Amino acid sequence: MQQQLNIEESLVKEGIISASQLQTLKLEQQRSAVTLVEAIHRLKFVPEDVLIDFLCKKLRLVKFNLADFTPPKEILQLLPADFTWKYRVVPLSREHDELVVGLIDPLNTALLEELRFRTGLFIKPQLVREDELNDALIKYYDRRKTKRAEGAGVSVEAAVKEVSEPTIVEAVNLLLLQAARVNASDIHIEPQEGKMRIHLRVDGVLKEISPFEQDLYNVLVSRIKIMSNMDIAERRLPQDGRFKIDLEEGSIDVRVSVIPTIQGESVVLRLLRQNKKLLTMQELGMAKENFSKYLRLIQRPSGIVLVTGPTGSGKTTTLYASLMIIKSAERNIITIEDPVEYQLDFCRQIQVNPKVNLLFSTGLRSILRHDPDIIMVGEIRDRETAEIAIQAALTGHLVLSTLHTNDAASAVTRLIDMGIEPFLIASCLNGVVAQRLLRVLCPKCKKPMGEEALKNSSFKIPKEITEDQRRNIYQAQGCQNCLHTGFAGRVGIYEIMEMEPQIGRLTVEKASSEQISSYCRSKGMESLYDDGWKKVASGTTSPQELMRILGA
Repeated sequence: MQQQLNIEESLVKEGIISASQLQTLKLEQQRSAVTLVEAIHRLKFVPEDVLIDFLCKKLRLVKFNLADFTPPKEILQLLPADFTWKYRVVPLSREHDELVVGLIDPLNTALLEELRFRTGLFIKPQLVREDELNDALIKYYDRRKTKRAEGAGVSVEAAVKEVSEPTIVEAVNLLLLQAARVNASDIHIEPQEGKMRIHLRVDGVLKEISPFEQDLYNVLVSRIKIMSNMDIAERRLPQDGRFKIDLEEGSIDVRVSVIPTIQGESVVLRLLRQNKKLLTMQELGMAKENFSKYLRLIQRPSGIVLVTGPTGSGKTTTLYASLMIIKSAERNIITIEDPVEYQLDFCRQIQVNPKVNLLFSTGLRSILRHDPDIIMVGEIRDRETAEIAIQAALTGHLVLSTLHTNDAASAVTRLIDMGIEPFLIASCLNGVVAQRLLRVLCPKCKKPMGEEALKNSSFKIPKEITEDQRRNIYQAQGCQNCLHTGFAGRVGIYEIMEMEPQIGRLTVEKASSEQISSYCRSKGMESLYDDGWKKVASGTTSPQELMRILGA
């Protein structure tokens, strides 16, 4: 303990970290039950080489170049694979009764004691780079490969060679780069009987690729887990993690989710581009008339504005675009999100963290004590969050949030189902926006459907679509430019319900969503279907795509 205190004082005294960073590191230690060095590695407050040089000087240790060294086979066998993965250590050499090990955390006294107990040898630690240690663990301690090699009478080195070229590090980076180049939002890695499937989600649709052999599955998942600070040895429970990577396409924040299935662990990586340009409402595809309605909702000084739709329908992007419109030096804007997809310089953003009980509800309650003018809540998931958001709106704050419903009118009944009193909803709800994302036809290969094809189709074309507009109806074809999908990019379609006295009365009477929606349409509200057909008639998307998203 005294050794750690000395290290902490020296880190601040020598200007390697600030006093405030030290406090953050202590909080991370308490939250995750890790040592100071592990906390520094997680939060990346200090460049790795600077940290290694500092620790070597203070603790009189030696830096070891693990990349150019191959430990003897008999030394590797001194420690089991599960132990090396769990404690992040590699045995290097033995001199009489002393074992030299490579590690990144010399302050982990529990590890040093466990090593001596297991081996019966004195332990001499040497510091190695984290990326070199990760590569060594994958190379020398892939448990499946080792067992197979031993059972077949093949040397471990020969078995490892099968998966070491190209290195798994390069393979993962290549996969991420490929996904970034096609603007994929997610990567899906799915084990199946005798094979591994990898999909990229591009413009909301999965597209299968196959860059890896099945034999690489275990090391591929292990590498991703290491990058995400997950437990390598745990394969029975779901895990979540994250990492950041800099590629040619820019900096990408990767959120990782692993779940166990009967075939093995399924992995999904969500790619969030840090340098991605924020879109305006017009760029998102909101028509002029709908934009005028939406401006009236978000420019009120107080109340709640909800954006609804299923997962992946662009709700959060709409909220960010809204904040860009109403931001002001005179207004204090605070957000609470899960995850923080864009970093904004004009407001304060909070990341939800269930591990320390920082939820939407608890975070929102604290936000109200920070004198906000505008609050953005990433999602209303439960009654407690909804109640606090409504209280905030009733006390003079403008609250923007999202809700999972199929259309605008259903937002009212969803809040009632959560247990919110109808009169409170009628009092504070400014309006609701329902939205979907449709794929945009590739301009280089789209082709007209033609009158004959339209007549023979099952599409119910609205009466408002004129004969001239029918000639602008196109369908997808596919070319090299759009990866043979026929589409490139996406556009939004919207349904905007402005709260008015009659809708308030229907809300208090607990009318059904169908009744509320019917009234709104009688007053001129465009449905998602109406807005979608306008996009079809303008040649932006195809009727097949509209039916795929909304149904017949």
